[in-house]
Amino acid sequence: MAVSDLTVNEITSLLEGLIENPYMFYVIVDSDGLISSINQTYLDILEMKKEDVVGQHILDITPNSGLPEVLRTGRMDKADIWSIKGRDTIVTRVPIFKNGKIIGAIASSLFLDMSGAKILMKKLQETEKEFSAILEGLIESPHMAYVIVDKEGYITVMNQTFLDILEMKKEEVIGKYVLEILPHSKMIEILKTGRVDNADIWPIRGRDTIVTRTPIKKHGEIIGAIGHSLFLDMSGAKILAKKLQETEKELSLYRDEVSQIYSARWTFDDLVGCSQEFLVVKSMARQLSYSISTILITGESGTGKELFAQAIHNGSERKNWPFVRINCAALPENLLESELFGYEEGAFTGARKGGKPGKFELAKGGTIFLDEIGDMPLTMQTKLLTVLQEKVVERVGGTTPIAINVRVIAATNRDLEEMVGKQEFREDLYYRLNVVGLNIPPLRRRMDDIPLLVNDLIHRINQCLKTDISGIEPEAIDLLREYSWPGNVRELENLLERAINLAVMRREQVIRAEHFPSLDQKNKDKKFAKIEILDDGQSSLPQIIEKIEKQMIIQYLQESGGNKQQTAKMLGIHSSALYRKLGKYGLE
Repeated sequence: MAVSDLTVNEITSLLEGLIENPYMFYVIVDSDGLISSINQTYLDILEMKKEDVVGQHILDITPNSGLPEVLRTGRMDKADIWSIKGRDTIVTRVPIFKNGKIIGAIASSLFLDMSGAKILMKKLQETEKEFSAILEGLIESPHMAYVIVDKEGYITVMNQTFLDILEMKKEEVIGKYVLEILPHSKMIEILKTGRVDNADIWPIRGRDTIVTRTPIKKHGEIIGAIGHSLFLDMSGAKILAKKLQETEKELSLYRDEVSQIYSARWTFDDLVGCSQEFLVVKSMARQLSYSISTILITGESGTGKELFAQAIHNGSERKNWPFVRINCAALPENLLESELFGYEEGAFTGARKGGKPGKFELAKGGTIFLDEIGDMPLTMQTKLLTVLQEKVVERVGGTTPIAINVRVIAATNRDLEEMVGKQEFREDLYYRLNVVGLNIPPLRRRMDDIPLLVNDLIHRINQCLKTDISGIEPEAIDLLREYSWPGNVRELENLLERAINLAVMRREQVIRAEHFPSLDQKNKDKKFAKIEILDDGQSSLPQIIEKIEKQMIIQYLQESGGNKQQTAKMLGIHSSALYRKLGKYGLE
């Protein structure tokens, strides 16, 4: 009897015995994602009643459920590490087919948080990330024995674990009366009474097991029974412990790396500002932290895109999982692929023995931050699109897809829409990333935030440098307000650190205007240039306008370090318009 041969209701009936297993949780949804069945174990974990759950959409009950994706793709999701109310489990999700059409899906997980062998089994399953599909996987579990009989007591299914214990072959068992094979079996009693026999201690060939026997009903009539056993003997524990020791050392390195390196420090409380535009963006980001959608953060260099990404992560349900950052512009294409997706042993010369997980694997359960996404090579864009669509990665040199559960936040200071038009960025990837867009305003549009930012940065720099600067004079604040800040908050932080060092060298406690010599000169040059043009008096109005325009372009090009895209943004014009004006004034 295969999953593909049954309706959702028939599968529910068949699995009633397993569904009420105290060590496992199950949930079954129909083709629309509506919950059709859920067991008491899962209800207890959710702290909900059956009537509050059945008929509801799965995402309304468990917002991060992977079942909708299984319904969409038709692919089995095996051995996903998942946290439920603080309890780590290994979940398997399987589509249900009828006549080649998906009619539902099943999610199942095994809790083995008991003592002895069961703890080791849980750890090993977490280590090797192996947990088979429902029915196929459960029936062939090496840790459990299963037998299914029909309403007459004849064996229809027995898994290999049970056959190995009995030292018999499948053809010697299937179709035989259960008492011929198991003389002391209570399965016949279950068929007669319809009673569930839960957690019975029962010896099988000298091995103590916990047995659960459950009738299978259809339309209220008993059509068979299921018996399944969990082994508690120490011999199995020793084998599991040996295998665990072989992998624990390497895995601990990865766990330490994830816990120590891949964490987010910034929260929404660290995002300082009072300007209306900034507060709107911050509020929007806070709302997005509750979502699971992919986010594209745009903004000029130095505006704090990564700070927003970290705050969103720390405000989400994924905050206790890794925050993994990768700069897409910092690595060559061949290294970027292995960094993102990992590699298998022998994939290339110098590949680490045993292979290495990629950033997507390390971020499992958490957030991956793809910084400078606009600089990612086109070939890598194609591979990234596949990962985002399929939610699986494949290591370099590998053949086995690895399921991932991560939230993607991307960031760029480039105009991706313009790049799409120039075929420098994939259109389909752009729309996949830009599910929700977040644009961080430049500092020149939030000058009211300067005093708050300065006080906050002085405090942080004091802590870092072990200094005790007490504040900043109003004249210095006025000087900061007059500057256009092409480098945004990052430039402000650098200038403040320089000013603090200068004040300390002069044994001063307060930052004054003269502690910003370069900034003071820039502002003077800027004012002088404006006065010189306006005092000309020998040119017509169009000529004066052109002179002003040319001078502004030159000035902003200098302030941006020759960055034309940034210059265009500072001028408030499109980059194509800037290039035309550069040609007009001979500034190319």
